[in-house]
Amino acid sequence: MKLIYVLFSLALALALIVVAWPPKVDGDRGTSSQEFSNVQASGAPPLDPLDNDVPTASTDANLPDGVTSAPAQEETIAEPERVVAAAQHSGILANRRLVTYYGNPFDGRMGILGELDQPTLIARLRRAAALYEAAGSARPMQPALHLIVTVAQEDAGRDGMYRLRMPESMIEEYSHLAAANDMLLILDVQVGRSTVQAELEPLRPYLERPHVHLALDPEFDMWADQQPGIELGHMTAEEINYASALLAGIVASKGLPDKVLIVHQFTDRMLPDKQLIQTRPGVELAVVMDGFGGRGIKLKHYEWYVKDELIQYAGIKMFFRQDIDMFAPEEILALDPVPDVIVYQ
Repeated sequence: MKLIYVLFSLALALALIVVAWPPKVDGDRGTSSQEFSNVQASGAPPLDPLDNDVPTASTDANLPDGVTSAPAQEETIAEPERVVAAAQHSGILANRRLVTYYGNPFDGRMGILGELDQPTLIARLRRAAALYEAAGSARPMQPALHLIVTVAQEDAGRDGMYRLRMPESMIEEYSHLAAANDMLLILDVQVGRSTVQAELEPLRPYLERPHVHLALDPEFDMWADQQPGIELGHMTAEEINYASALLAGIVASKGLPDKVLIVHQFTDRMLPDKQLIQTRPGVELAVVMDGFGGRGIKLKHYEWYVKDELIQYAGIKMFFRQDIDMFAPEEILALDPVPDVIVYQ
């Protein structure tokens, strides 16, 4: 059945990439047109069903010069093996479950982090964590700000790398905001035509802080002849292994708790040699199923890319404005495996 859908899915993926920026298209193993209907719909309810004050997304008018928009209760018996194995380590996911609010403060269209003022952002994120604990999470919830710090661009820029690094002042601001509120900071990287190696070096001083962690977005890792927003990117195991080795080295040299490394995925092509991705001491690696759409396709992709190909930790992303009938916390906690990382965009 998967093979029947492949050609249709690839054609639909290309059409969605052309229509929308950033692209969030599902597809290598097939979908149905019904599951994709109204995928661009906005105004999805916020995580808290009692709170309907999600603001209208901001526009490019708020961007600095040169920036363009990029793109049932849980049963505790469901995860004992993974908890026991993880408990040997000192990291976040060994003992807690992560819930993050994703985006960039310069453009609300990139995610919820940029739609809310900072006091509201902190309050909403704390409430999200509380909702998961009330829904029966077997581990305490750890809230985190998920900040896109390297943004893929439609234009090449002066260096031809199709990416823009965010100013240090902005990263510092959100690092301090997270620390002051007992939250983590996830630095999310879209490399464009640059490399993981080149883009992580400027972030090393932040990654040396105990509360700062890393996410990589293969969707925007482009080959030399590709352009973000036109074609779907790929990230090799070599690049991901480089990032995990860098984090492990920081943990060892600075005596820090384990670092979280998040890798986004919603098609096979995004991680072409996924089987070669390595785990290592000092790093907790979570693959987050990143596609939006209806419940059916999200469940199927979670099964394909997370359950069937589990590397270490499991994750899923929810989209406030683009998911159709977004899952409630108790429904997410009922997934198999139970997600260790839940990202909200």
